[in-house]
Amino acid sequence: MRFIRGTSRLIIVFIMLILITLLVLATAWIPVRIKGARLSAWLLPTFCRLMLPLFNVQFTALEAERIRQHDGFIFPNHLSFLDIILLISIFPLRFVSKAEIANWPFVGWVARAVDTVFVKREDKDSREKARDALAQLRTFPAVALFPEGGIYQPPDELKPFRYGAFEIAQAGGAAFIPAVFIYEPLDIVFWRDEHLLTAVWRFASRPEPVKARLFLLRTVHPAPEDDPRQLALESHGAMAAVYKHGGNRGSDVIQSGI
Repeated sequence: MRFIRGTSRLIIVFIMLILITLLVLATAWIPVRIKGARLSAWLLPTFCRLMLPLFNVQFTALEAERIRQHDGFIFPNHLSFLDIILLISIFPLRFVSKAEIANWPFVGWVARAVDTVFVKREDKDSREKARDALAQLRTFPAVALFPEGGIYQPPDELKPFRYGAFEIAQAGGAAFIPAVFIYEPLDIVFWRDEHLLTAVWRFASRPEPVKARLFLLRTVHPAPEDDPRQLALESHGAMAAVYKHGGNRGSDVIQSGI
């Protein structure tokens, strides 16, 4: 039964992926923006929303409207390939992504067509070019950047943040929203040190629903005199509190801010 379930889901999503890729590439050249997003990018939220019931994902983001209206950056924790799908299901955000994804079939083609900024994290010149690109990139719709720098084990706590994301926000005076994803059960969606197809099959073939919640903390408006490292440390502490307590004590942090 697991084989039938997983195979059926993946066949359906593969067909959907081919169709959405063709549509995005066919419309990417059109210089039309709706609410700041390219016309081609608006096809992606519909695709992502259709994926949620197909894979029995129950997603809750009580303050999603803040993301739709936000001009700046979103700094979420990073646990799964689902993080990106869930964010796009809210609004056609842009992302900062590792460079190798640009060469992936379908996913990479779409990412390049919707203003994704690619970076080789191990390459200093590439990181500098990404910073320059972000400094010139319009920040509405918001740009999502994962300050942990990737998905690392174990998933029971937030990893130390890289300061680059906060330096970019502080230097440009761009507001940012720290955000926390919480999944139940986490072991189904967490991307371990494994091949992507292994993680996708585990997710696609399981019978139980996955509950995903997104908590948004107070919007931070960096001042010229702010220290990016301190911003990173304070954001990490506030997000870690929400993540540790599964959002049960997070309401105080979310309301009071960092």
